[in-house]
Amino acid sequence: MQAQEFIEKLYQISQAQGISQFQIDYSQSENLSLKVMDGKIEKRSFKNTQHLSFSVKEGQNIGSFDCGELEEKNIPLIIKEAKENALLMNNEEENFFFGEKRKYPAVKRNTPIKEYENLDKEQFLLDLEKAAYAQDKRVKKVISCYLNEGTYQNTIRNSLGLNVSEGSTWAFAGIYLSVEENGVIKTASEYVKFDKQEDFNPELMAQKTVEKALKKLSPISISSGKYKIVFENECFADFLDIMKNLFSATAVEEKHSKLGDKLKQKVAADGVVLVDNPLLENGYDTRAFDGEGYPSQTNVIIKNGVLQTLLHNLRTAHKFGVEPTGNGIGGGARGVSYSNFYLENGNVSKEEILQQTNDGVYITDLTGTHAGYSVVSGDFSFGAEGFLIKDGKIDKALNQLTLSGNVYELWQDIELIGNDLKFTPDGCGAPTIAVKPMQISCN
Repeated sequence: MQAQEFIEKLYQISQAQGISQFQIDYSQSENLSLKVMDGKIEKRSFKNTQHLSFSVKEGQNIGSFDCGELEEKNIPLIIKEAKENALLMNNEEENFFFGEKRKYPAVKRNTPIKEYENLDKEQFLLDLEKAAYAQDKRVKKVISCYLNEGTYQNTIRNSLGLNVSEGSTWAFAGIYLSVEENGVIKTASEYVKFDKQEDFNPELMAQKTVEKALKKLSPISISSGKYKIVFENECFADFLDIMKNLFSATAVEEKHSKLGDKLKQKVAADGVVLVDNPLLENGYDTRAFDGEGYPSQTNVIIKNGVLQTLLHNLRTAHKFGVEPTGNGIGGGARGVSYSNFYLENGNVSKEEILQQTNDGVYITDLTGTHAGYSVVSGDFSFGAEGFLIKDGKIDKALNQLTLSGNVYELWQDIELIGNDLKFTPDGCGAPTIAVKPMQISCN
């Protein structure tokens, strides 16, 4: 049975049964994955998946039932299970469907440029792996060389009149390799989204990756202590991905964030502007509406160091007595989501930040970020890779480090913000950041 036909049938039967409030969340995706190993295509897979979640509101509760097989014979079971699940729920706060008549913004999401249509994908990967080995004899192993492309379409329709759909198309390729010298092995990775011309050059991509790895060779040790820290832009973007839950209303409810009583108070250094922007042109997570069908809007979370808002879905917005921010998760999850989440550019270059820092540590990678982070206290202790900063320039690579601190203090300790904003594939972005001295332990 075709998806839209099934959705219409489910909708009509639900109405006929007198269900006053219900919602259908449907998504469909196609995904092609390629992987190269040792000069040949090791893996090629294509997946076409669909998922439907049917939700019913009973009293103040919403219950859901998920289904992957869209057959008409399943409709009675889907409705029955969703209704029973709603009756089993015992929420303290009321949950909601969105059904107001609102204008939805026109958005432009990041997509591959037209040249991608003519790309020989398998040959690109074979050339990429070959180019990596040809770059330098110290390249030990191309650990992973892959390409992934796909499309995604989602539809939300409910009994309150909501009926919205949107889709996305993506493609990216990546390489992860190791280099070795005198028994020391270091790794590096690189990825492209095929959204600019240089992304189609496998030799350039291989060169960047190998150079990144070679710079880590011949590392030195430093004494443990407090050092001025400069975070590489991509590294701080990864750090943002860990910290972003601090700004969720559900995290405040669950005592996983201490920011619930900090609205309109200073929580970060002057000049810090933190944004969740689903309307960002060519953004990786740009969208016209959230998972609950609420229209997207740009949310300035921190402005000049002052906390302006938390991120809300329909339920938390009602509980906190504020307007929703368009960050809801639909289906049975009913949580808070994020879009293009980033720290806005400052007005100094990376080079100026290094010069003003003079001596310190330049952090390029963080490891163990989940195990080493307490969501209750905000304390963290992460493995890290980086370089010594000496006389305002990046100097020698450092042996494995441990970086320790507290995320709430970190926001207050930001001293310089670069102008080189860069996003990770996860939709988090940051420029180069300099912070006050932090504790470093050298293993």
